[in-house]
Formats: sequence, C-alpha cells, structure tokens
Amino acid sequence: MTHDDQRDEQNCSKPHLHVRILARPAEIVASGAVSSSSIQHDPSPCTDATRGESAQAAKEASSSGSASKQSECSSLKLPRRLQWVSTNWTWSKWKPALRSAVSAWVCLVIFVIPTVENVLGQAGFLILIASFLSAPSDPFVAVIERECIVLLFVGLGWAWECLGFKLADLARTVHVIDPTTTNVVSGQYLQTAPSIIIAVFFFFGSVFYMYVRARQGPGPFLFACILGCLGMDISFITGVLYPYPYYGIGQLILVPLAFHSAVALLTSILVFPSSLSTIFTTRLQWVLSPLADAIKEHHEHLAADVTSPSFSAAPITAAVDKAEGVLAQVAAARRFLRLDVIYCRIAPMDYNEMHRLAKRLVIVANGLGVYYTLIDPTRERFPITPAQSNHGTPVNTPAPSRPSSPDLSHSHTREGSLSDVIHKRRCRPGSAPPSGSSSPHPFRRHSYKHSSHYSHHSILHNNLLHVAVSRIPRTEPVVGVFESYRYLNLEATRFSHPDSEKYIARSTELLSTSCHGLLTTCEAVLRESCDWLAHVREHRFDFWVNAEEKNRIREARIRKFEGLLRELSQELDEFTIKKRLLVLEPYRPMFDSAHDSVSCSDVPPHRYLFHCYVYQYHLMRFADTLQALLGEIVRLDMQRARPQLWFPSLKLSKFAFWSTWELLENDNEGDDENPETIPGLDPSGMTDLGQAVRRDPDALPPRNALEAVMGHLYRMVAGLGGGNALFAIKGGVLSVILLLPALLKSSAAFAYSNKFVWAIFMAQTTLARFRGDTVFGIVTRIFSTFVGGLLGTSYMSNVKNRYISTGSGRGNPYGLAGVCFVCFPFFFFVRLYWPVQPMTSIIIFVTAGLVIGYSYQDTHLATPSSPGWGFDVAWRRFVLVAVGLLSAGIFSFFPPSTTIRSYQRRALATTVAELGSIYCSVISFTSTRREDDITSIVQSLLAIRSKLKRSVVCRENVIYEFSMRGKWPAKRYHKILDIQLQLSYLLSDLLSVVSQLDPAWARALLRRTRLLDPDFQGDVLAVISLISTSLRTGNPLPQVTPCPLLDRFMEGSHGLNVVHQESEDDFGLPKNLTLDTLESLQYLTFCVGVSTAFAIVTRLDRLMITTKELVGEQYHIDGIGLPSHYRHRPTGIEMRSPTLSLRQP
Repeated sequence: MTHDDQRDEQNCSKPHLHVRILARPAEIVASGAVSSSSIQHDPSPCTDATRGESAQAAKEASSSGSASKQSECSSLKLPRRLQWVSTNWTWSKWKPALRSAVSAWVCLVIFVIPTVENVLGQAGFLILIASFLSAPSDPFVAVIERECIVLLFVGLGWAWECLGFKLADLARTVHVIDPTTTNVVSGQYLQTAPSIIIAVFFFFGSVFYMYVRARQGPGPFLFACILGCLGMDISFITGVLYPYPYYGIGQLILVPLAFHSAVALLTSILVFPSSLSTIFTTRLQWVLSPLADAIKEHHEHLAADVTSPSFSAAPITAAVDKAEGVLAQVAAARRFLRLDVIYCRIAPMDYNEMHRLAKRLVIVANGLGVYYTLIDPTRERFPITPAQSNHGTPVNTPAPSRPSSPDLSHSHTREGSLSDVIHKRRCRPGSAPPSGSSSPHPFRRHSYKHSSHYSHHSILHNNLLHVAVSRIPRTEPVVGVFESYRYLNLEATRFSHPDSEKYIARSTELLSTSCHGLLTTCEAVLRESCDWLAHVREHRFDFWVNAEEKNRIREARIRKFEGLLRELSQELDEFTIKKRLLVLEPYRPMFDSAHDSVSCSDVPPHRYLFHCYVYQYHLMRFADTLQALLGEIVRLDMQRARPQLWFPSLKLSKFAFWSTWELLENDNEGDDENPETIPGLDPSGMTDLGQAVRRDPDALPPRNALEAVMGHLYRMVAGLGGGNALFAIKGGVLSVILLLPALLKSSAAFAYSNKFVWAIFMAQTTLARFRGDTVFGIVTRIFSTFVGGLLGTSYMSNVKNRYISTGSGRGNPYGLAGVCFVCFPFFFFVRLYWPVQPMTSIIIFVTAGLVIGYSYQDTHLATPSSPGWGFDVAWRRFVLVAVGLLSAGIFSFFPPSTTIRSYQRRALATTVAELGSIYCSVISFTSTRREDDITSIVQSLLAIRSKLKRSVVCRENVIYEFSMRGKWPAKRYHKILDIQLQLSYLLSDLLSVVSQLDPAWARALLRRTRLLDPDFQGDVLAVISLISTSLRTGNPLPQVTPCPLLDRFMEGSHGLNVVHQESEDDFGLPKNLTLDTLESLQYLTFCVGVSTAFAIVTRLDRLMITTKELVGEQYHIDGIGLPSHYRHRPTGIEMRSPTLSLRQP
C-alpha cells in the first residue's frame, strides 16, 4: 500500500425545514459510517449508473453522462424535489425495491395466516416492522450478516431478561403459578424489590445497546441495537407484571424476527439476486467515468484563456470530487468481496488491485487541478481579517494588493516603486530574477523612497478598509493585521510582476501543447476501462455460445487492451523524453551563447516553470497508474479464461462478520467518540532526539508494581468518562425514568394498555450523543410519525371497504394481501431512493406497518390490551412518540450535555497537532530514507482524513443546537477543516516526491526548503502548537506570532539553481545550472518538491489567520510590526488595545 492509496469522501447535506434533503439515497448517516444496508444503493440520486447482473445493466453506468441525465430529468417535467423519481426509474433500481417488496409481502402473508399468526403470538406485528426496518435490498452476504447480528443481539437481550426475571423472582414474596390475565395487566402483583431489580437490569441492558449503537454507528449493528432495545423494552415492561419468572416472553419477540430473517435470506437468493462483485465493479465505473470527464475538461481548460476573469476550473474540481465521493461506497462494497459467491471468470478478490489503483488515480487527479490555483495567485489570496467599519470609511476604489493584470488601477504606482529595484542586468543561467518578479525567493525588506512608502501604505490601508466593509460583521474587531501587513509587503515586493499575464498565457500554451497527446490517450484508457468493467461478466450464462466463440471474444479484448497499453506506454515515453521539455523554451536563451545580451527581465521567473513541472509530474503519475490498471486488466483476461463458481475465501476461523470491518477502507466507519484521539493513528517511533511522548503532569512514572496497577485502574475508570460511555449511561437513566409508570401499581395498567413501550423505545432511539442530533431526531420523527400514521390509517380504511372486506369490521386477509401486493413496491421504492435522511423514510413506513399490524391483529387475535383499529392506533402511536421524543429532548440538556460545537473545535485541534507529527515524520523520512516509515505515515494520513471527514458528517445538525449567544461560525470552522485537508494531501504529495528523489537531490531539497533548519522548524512547530492549543482551549492567539512563515522560507536566493552558489556543500550536484540538469527528471521532481513545501508553508500561514478569525487575539504591543513613520501618522492604521482597528481621520 502506498501513501496515496486512500482518499475518501465527504459530502455533507443540509437540513431543510423538517426533512433533510441529501445528495445520496437511503444511507444511515448518524455518526459518520456507511451502513452495510446501503451497499446496494447509488450514492448520487441523479445518476443513471445501475446495478444488476447483466452487462447491459452495468453498461448503463458507464455510457450515461450528465447530458443524458439532465435530459431524462427534464423530459418528465417533474419539480426539482421529485426529480429523484425519474432518475431512479430504471429496471436496475427497481430490482432491489421489488426484492424488498416481495419479502415484506411474504411476511404479511405469513402474518395473516391464522395458524402461523398464533405461532407468532402477540408480538407478531414485529414481522412487518422488521420488513421495513431491515429490508433485504442488499446482496445476500450483506443480508445474512445483518440478520445474524439482529438475531444475536435479540437473543442476548432475551438471555439478559431471563437472568433479571430469575433474580427478581428470588426477591418476590408472593408467588402465583396461575394468575388471571386481568390481575396481571392491572399491576396487582407488582412489588418493590422485584421492580428495583428489573429496573437495574433494564438500566444496564439499555446502556449496552445504546453504547454499541453510539460506538459502532451506522452499519450492521444499527438495526440490531434498535430491535434489541425494542425486544428488551417489551419483555421487561410485560414480564415485570407477572408474579413468576416469565421466561417465554423473549420468545414472543424472537420468533417473528426469525421468520423475517428467513424470508429475507430466501428472497435475497431467489428474487433478482445480486452479487457483490457486480456492485463493486459498477461503483468502480462511477469512479473512473468522472475521472475521464475531468481529463476531458483539462483539454479544454488548457486551451482556454486562463488569464480571463471568467476562467474557472470548477468543472474539473466537480468531476474529481464526484469520483472521490464514490470511493467510500466502493470501499463499503469491497468489505464483503471475500465473502462473495458468484459464477464468473474474475474472482471477487481479483478486484483488490484495481481498487487500489482507482484510489491512487483520484488522488493524482486532484493534484492535476492544483495547477490552476498556482497560475493565478489572486484566486487564492492570503486571508486578511479586516477591522470594523465606521462612518468615515472612504469609498474610493482600493488598489489590489496582488494585481492580476498590468492594467489594474494604481499600476503606475506599482511600476514606479518596482523601478527602484528592477534594473536591466545580464542574466546568468540559473540566477535569480529580480526580487519583485518571482516566488519563492529570498525575502528582503523593501527600501522605498518617500513616495514609494506612501504609495505602498496607501495600498495596504485601502485593502484593509475594502475587506473591512465586505467580509466581517461590523461588531468584530480586526485580527491578523500583523501577519497581513507582512504578507502584503511580500506581495508588493516578491509576488507581483508586470508581465505576469503574458508569462502565464505562454507557459499554459506550451503546457497544453506538450500534454495534449498524453491527455487524449489517458481519457481513452479511462473510457475503455469503464467499458471493460461493464462487460466483464458478459456471456457467462450464454451456454448456447460455444467455447471457441467465447475464447475469440476474450482474445480480441486482450489484443485491444494490449494495444492500448502499448499506445499509452509509447505516449508516456515520448512525453517523458521529448514533449515535456517544450515548457523550457522561454528559458533556453539563458544557455544559448548567441543570446548573451538577454537580461533577467526577458526571462520568465522560475515559478512559472515550477508550476508547469507540478502539472507534468502529476500527469506522469496519472499515466503511470493507468499503465498499471491496463496491465491488471490484461493479466486478468489472460489468467481467467473460463467462468467458474467462486466461493468465499475467508477462513472459517475468521468467519465473524464484524471482523471484516476495515476502518481505513471507509473513513466513515469506526469509533470516533473522543475528539482528542484519532482511530487508526500509530504512535511515532524513536528519533535522534528521543521519543516524543505525552507525560502525566499530575504524577511521576510509577516506582513500583502497586503504583503501576493503580495507574492502570485509574485509566480504566477514567475511560468510563468517554463520550460514548457517558451517553450510554445517560440513556440508561432516561430509560429507567420512563419505565417508572410500568413499575408503579397506580399506573402500570395504564402504561400497559396504552403501549407505553413505544414512548420508551422512541426516547432510546432518539437520544443522541450531541444535542443537535437529538433535536433533529425529534423534528424528523414527529414529521415521520404523523405522515406514517396518516398513511397507515388511509391504508386500513381502504382495506376495510366492503368491496375488499367482509363488511363486518374484521379486515379480510385476502383484501389486505391484495392491497399490499400493489402498494409495497412503491413503498419500498420510496423507502430506498427518497433522498432524505434515512431514518425519516424508515419511520414513516415502520409507523404505517405498525398501524396495519396492530389493526389487523386487534380483530383476529385475542390480546389483553387492544390499541384499536386504524385511526385509534395512529393517534395513540403519535402521542406516545411525542412523549418519548420530548423526554429525550429535555433530557439532552441535562449534564453531561455534549454539543457538536465543542466537539468540532477539539477535534480540529487534535488533527492539526497530528498533522504536525506527520510533517515531522515526512521530513525524517526524507533525511533517513527508512522505507518502513512510509507505511506508518500513509496510515496516519488516512486516519487524519477519516477524522476530518467524519467531523463534516457530525456537524450537519449543528444548526439544531439553539444558542442565545449567537450564530455558530460554520464558515470559519469549514475553512479550518478545508485547510487541514489540503495540508494532508500536500504532505502526501511531498512524501511521494521525496520517495522518488535520489539521496543527493533529497538533501538538496531539504537545504533549499529549510526543512532541516532548526531555527525555521522551531517557528513552524511553534505555529502548529499555538494553533492546536488555541483550538483545544478556545483561548485567543498572540497578536504577534512567527507567521508569516513564508518570508523565512524564502531566505536565500536560488532561482532555477538547485544549490545556492555560495553554499559550501553541493551534495555532488552542480552549483551552476546547465541545460542537462534543467531537462532531467530528478530536477523536475526536485522543483515539484519545492513547490509542495512552499504550498505547505502558505497553508500554515493561512491556518494561523483563519484560527485567529475564530478565537481572536491577545497580548497587544503598540507600535510593533509597522514602520516607525507609519506608527506616528495621524491617519490610517492606529494601534490600540485590545486589538488593532482602522479609522478615518
């Protein structure tokens, strides 16, 4: 596994009114996991990619593009909120819905058969609830995993209940062997001691289920915890009423669920069965197809006018993001591949290498898009946090701090100041261009004349005033002016160039010419790879086609892809040897003796060459990965000549379904309860300076065995204070409080007859770790219960109609089965593909199923308490749900009350600290070249990305955390998270670069970028530590910090040279740049490393300013950071406590 093997998705959805509209279909997304129950579903509701076994169904995924999708949606003229219907109205999408509908209808038929209904007992309605809750819409392996875990958890609950009943019976003073039902339901036999014991067991049972639900998150354990809670609630509320241990109550719960599991397994095998390999290859097409679109966009963007104000690389970013968003779905399908059973040529596990290559392609494609942010720095400016505006703010147009065109306003002023430092001089090969022309360059304080001083400070003043009016609320003081001033000075002296547009246009033109052929070939390879995935299972069941014909088709496909591989290899070789050198044309005159008169102003700054090298480097990596992909396709076609039946490859000793979970394959899975820890992050190893470890500030290391044992005991007890444990204990307390009406004689009969168990159950399932999630659950469940009650009531009213009923008030089972046969397919189509928060649609149909089940059971089975028919069931259900939801909502405000706001801030503090550790690890690897370090660095980067993207999912409901203090600064948190993600990708790129450099070049890179300079690294690590500590504690940052780091990073003028001409150590590399060095691949990789290090430093500077926007500043010093003449001017920027602000004279 390499360092760029993983990059997962994170798309977040926003609530709208009472229902959250998602960009993906029914997936459980509560704490950031991808459920196994969603393994069958398209992650995008507007995608025509299909599932199914046939090659034609798979082909729909690869052949349909955005134009066809838009035309299909628009042809039906549906409202925007209903376009998901036309999008999913395909045969491949209907098959899972029909399979689920057949399963539910068979369960209904079993339920209405009188003999079987008696076997199911009083809780027989659970078979309908389970049919909607745990629909068999997934492949067989996923269904059997989920159903086995459901039965296991319900069985564990039954065992726990039996133990509680036994101990309660030992404490009982009155034993009645044959009590009457009336006396039992009236609560006549309730006693204090047995009730207390039952309450204790109920508490610990609730704690167990709620802890597992919070820890595992969405996945195969979610429905198991829900049904386990429901079974335990029904058993304890009913069993406590009996004057003897009623051990059989658990059987009443388990039998209907076992019937449902059996039916679900049979239908997943017999009704439109789907294999995991089909799901996996179809989703892999969803990754490769957007990448092909992205490469096509690169063609067009490189040929476009990149200097135009309307130029935007958004289509490229959108295409790559679309491919990246599917990676989590691919990983969810891959988790089960080793358990797949399929008749096909390709073994399920043969796709692992293609999965690894697809992930790498996505990461490299993201790197290709970096070029467009580099060529126009005005599109990614240093963040300047302005001051509050006042009435005297001038309205004149401000001069830009970093002009994008020579014709911008105040350009004459800029040119006048530059004339003091830019002069014509003869240019040596590799010498640094003028200080005002390129980046990265050494930072030298600019010396202005008096007019230049005034002009530059006027630019600064106008810029700050301009952004003050437009960006920040007027009540907030300014932050980051110290860093902003120094950055503006860098912009004015180092980043500006009067001919920047000309150089950008010329370099992009040369880059487009050099990359055209390779881009064309890469796009063709991606299209053909999608086509291969669509047809990989073709002809496996065509027994009428003879073996010779099948072999001829296979050999023709092999020749086709071998030809593609040769074409790609030839194009890549030609690009590497010849075409990529076209971007050197503007720099060749420096090495031509016939051009001795060339001056530095005639040669573009070296940053434009570095930018081209960044694009070429990622394009070569992209093509190299495609070579490996084509080689894998050819290998599989040659080795797998005939189809055969493939069985699970997992050993029986490891056949525990939950052991197949892979945290790092899917960054939404796994426990994430502690914002100060990152699951999957390995500790750092030993270094030259000793191991960097955390110490206990309150205790020295243990001196003896007793202190060691007590230390371990203390950590175990402290572990109970984790987020999931506290949440589970809090949920257990709430469950016991709501159980009290069933334990008191005065209210036991009322609680039993009115099914108070539903209030307890809804409170347990609604209460969440974070207050915002609980409030959102209340809103959606109220809405869903109301809609589901109306649906169930109208449904039973139709069933009771005399045309399909006996007319006697007792529902006709034939009429009920007939109506369900027609309606269930549409119910499950909505249940699976309606793009709302999954639990919303689930509760709607669970409520409808509950009304149907209770209403029918009320007229066909004698029960101690009857909830009624139709509307009577619906309104009771709604009231009980409201009681449970309000109880959960009120209880969520009681301590320990956890908010998403504090979790987000502390989690970001942890990730930025760990990014600092990985930054050090990458530099250490560059210095020591220990190959073992790569794996640990890659795993750490994956773990951090997982943590960051889980936090995106967690914060979706932060708007439901009502606060009187003000609105949560969501945009600022998102900026911090986005910068940290960029840093993680840049560190991955830097690791890739240094791993390909020879030791001498690597040492030269460390020298040029100052990555081994202790003074510079001290500032970098201080910045990271300051940011992390400030985010964790919420304390403001110092007004004066080591930022911007960029000015120290750029010390030492190198230009195009590898080693500074005055350097004593040249590492065996030429100090004077030659044309051969400029054309070498090692030099290209070296330049990419310099650019990547430059990007990392600028991101750290941006992160400091963004964090200051969030937490503010402290420790003000008057007069620091600005020139002396500027401090005493009566106008402009005034330094005053507590922060710096702008004022008008």
